[in-house]
Amino acid sequence: MAQHRDVTLPMTGDKIERRRIKLRTTDILPFLFLLPFAIPFLLLFVWPLLHGFYLSFTDYHLIKGTSNFVGFRNYINLFLHDPVFLTSLKNTLLFVALNVPVVVIVALGLALLLSYPLKGKALFRAVFVTPYFISGAATAILFQFIFLPSGLVNYYLGKLGIQSFSLETSTVVAICVIVLITVWWRVGLATVVFLAGIEDIPDQFYEAARVDGAGSWQCFRYITLPLLRPVMVFVIIIRLIATFSMFDQVYLVTQGGPYGSTRVLLQYLYETAFSYYNLGSGSAIGWILFFLILSFSLFQLRYLRLSSAYDR
Repeated sequence: MAQHRDVTLPMTGDKIERRRIKLRTTDILPFLFLLPFAIPFLLLFVWPLLHGFYLSFTDYHLIKGTSNFVGFRNYINLFLHDPVFLTSLKNTLLFVALNVPVVVIVALGLALLLSYPLKGKALFRAVFVTPYFISGAATAILFQFIFLPSGLVNYYLGKLGIQSFSLETSTVVAICVIVLITVWWRVGLATVVFLAGIEDIPDQFYEAARVDGAGSWQCFRYITLPLLRPVMVFVIIIRLIATFSMFDQVYLVTQGGPYGSTRVLLQYLYETAFSYYNLGSGSAIGWILFFLILSFSLFQLRYLRLSSAYDR
């Protein structure tokens, strides 16, 4: 009986070359499909980012078009010789310290209320979330109508015989109004995120706790709050980033006043780059803001990993 053996014939030079071409085509093809997305990303994000980093080391003037390399002089001048920048940095950190805790606490309270089986729950959710989709300009016009010297609040304070106030002279009122606008405008998204986290907690935990005699406060303190910890860290991160980059409500309602008490870093960046045409210093402010946001985000991500380990 004849035995058949597989014999591998040596490939000729043409076959080897065709296989190499096929392998090269197979390796390159996936990257070709990425080009429609990669090219706009590189042109519209990576290139401006790197170019802005280079400009922060120059004295580039937007109108004159002159540019000289000055090293770290823009950064040194901002921290040592620019009181407006230091005031803007202090105001930004103040708004972060005020806005983030207030938004988190109010959103958590609203989410707890909406988690109860109430009639018209969907309507209440829509009411709280709707302000998030209103533009910054419309929000500013609405609150100007309410808080201007001739606005709604001062009108009714006058009816009650109470002295009216002005956003143009009272720094405390201006800061409080900016915080109020931010909370009203941005609390809806945080509420939805908290509500999703609360509804994701299994009911068995609460049933077991009630069997052991736990009340509402004990359930919230020892079940809801610990299990919402990753969600809370996420909400704090997005609020930190949003507050560091706040601009619309400040620029449109108070223009940074009175006396610069509400001017934030992003507004000062805009004024430096496009009002004084100093694009070098403007780019330096942008990179300082970027490193601030990056530092806080990395700290929160580190904290998030610790909480995950705790959950395990």
